[in-house]
Amino acid sequence: MNPILWLDSRRGRYTVVRWLFPRLLAGIYLIAFASWGLQYDGLVGEDGILPAKSLMENIHAFEEREHHTLFWQMPSVFHWHYSDAFAHGILISCCVLAVLVMAGVAQGPLLALLWFSYLSFATTGEIFMGYQWDALLLEAGLLALFIAPWRLWSWRGPMEPPRGSVFLLHWLLFRLMFLSGYVKIGGGDLPWHDMTALLYHYETQPLPNGLSWFAHQAPRWIHVAGCWIMYFIELGLPFAIFLGRWGRLAAALGFLGLMAMISATGNYNFFDLLTAVLAITLLDDRWWLQRVRRWLRIEPGTERPSFKRWPQWPALAAVLPVMLFTLLAADSFLAGRIPQYKPKLSATLHEKLDAPIARTRSFNAYGLFQDMTEQRPEIILEVSDDGAFFLPVDFKYKPGDLKRRPPFIAPHQPRLDWQMWFAALYPGFDPRRDANPASPMHWFGQFCRALLQHKKPVWDLLEPPPFPIEKITQVRARLYRYHFTSPEVRQATGEWWQREEIGPFSGRISLDTLSR
Repeated sequence: MNPILWLDSRRGRYTVVRWLFPRLLAGIYLIAFASWGLQYDGLVGEDGILPAKSLMENIHAFEEREHHTLFWQMPSVFHWHYSDAFAHGILISCCVLAVLVMAGVAQGPLLALLWFSYLSFATTGEIFMGYQWDALLLEAGLLALFIAPWRLWSWRGPMEPPRGSVFLLHWLLFRLMFLSGYVKIGGGDLPWHDMTALLYHYETQPLPNGLSWFAHQAPRWIHVAGCWIMYFIELGLPFAIFLGRWGRLAAALGFLGLMAMISATGNYNFFDLLTAVLAITLLDDRWWLQRVRRWLRIEPGTERPSFKRWPQWPALAAVLPVMLFTLLAADSFLAGRIPQYKPKLSATLHEKLDAPIARTRSFNAYGLFQDMTEQRPEIILEVSDDGAFFLPVDFKYKPGDLKRRPPFIAPHQPRLDWQMWFAALYPGFDPRRDANPASPMHWFGQFCRALLQHKKPVWDLLEPPPFPIEKITQVRARLYRYHFTSPEVRQATGEWWQREEIGPFSGRISLDTLSR
């Protein structure tokens, strides 16, 4: 693959993409900031599970002690000031900025502000902002700076994007799709190898929706065929991106179809929407209706911008560094995920560049659902006001009540509910072992502590408890195995789920227990 050939002037024009992509990306930013704002106080607010204020205070204490700034290690606007009110002010401001970008106002500068603001929240959001789609949004947001117009007003009559800017988006899409397929087939997971993964997927995915139950009931041959189709889309079609405009059309349709199926049968927040937006960038001007081009005042046959004009050069200059950084990220990622994979790039390059690359969270590797979970362990939280009698408290979105239909909640991502899905895959919670902040279950202890301290923002993330919040003195967690019911059982009982108890996930937890 030669980037220079890709940028050849005989290839398709992407004037419509230049008009459309910044606006659609701003819409994704709007969704992401609004979703984070709805749960901010309970997750990382001053009375939340992992307060960002405490993190920033620890960082400032280190900086004063060592006389060394950590800004470049943890870039965030909160290095200069932090309060919950300030954080909410930024969230609201970013929603307004996203709307302005959609309206065509100062798209380049405002997208830069949106990128740095989201990076600021990702840096201080700890485990709750560590998902691959957060990294994908940051990478797409950084690359958008090369394609977005950097003038005050941009509505109709867009110019063709700088050469190189569209290639960078296509390179991101190629890596996202290909690596997602490669880790499945190269990771050694049996359900992906024998094409039975979809027999489990709809039932065991983090947050099923109302159609997941129906998809799960499909005949076995449909699930097996679905795996073959998925592999064709994720491993074959990415190469069609580099096979001319018809190849790009085939890739776009395949990717959009896959995202439509993912969106229809699961709650994957803005991931499927963002991937669909990237897929749309494969469509050059000739694939858009003439009325669209006429409305945008795109003149056919106009001369391409010259290489001599300075706006062409930032994107062209970025092509090789971006490819190097992302190849390094992929090299490290695959070495950690696939046992037989050996790093292909120089160890010296990794030593010098891995840490700086990771800090921006904008040069990434991707590999979603490498291992298919074949069972669905589910944590049921129980509370007590006397230490003897415990009753369950439901989360708002994850499975609990057997008769509650799995909800449609996308594009919102309830991050506590998602994190509980990951927690159920661990062997359990031990207050002593998991008191260490480095423990992957440390956050769960902090979650229980916040509940027992009766912190309202955290309780607001759950359904109302069976006792008055101020009287709850103990919590415990039980582990169950959940399955979708059969059509016959659901018709007879109205239950979407059936379950059997596995055992305790934790013992009884009180504030005294967590303080030992």
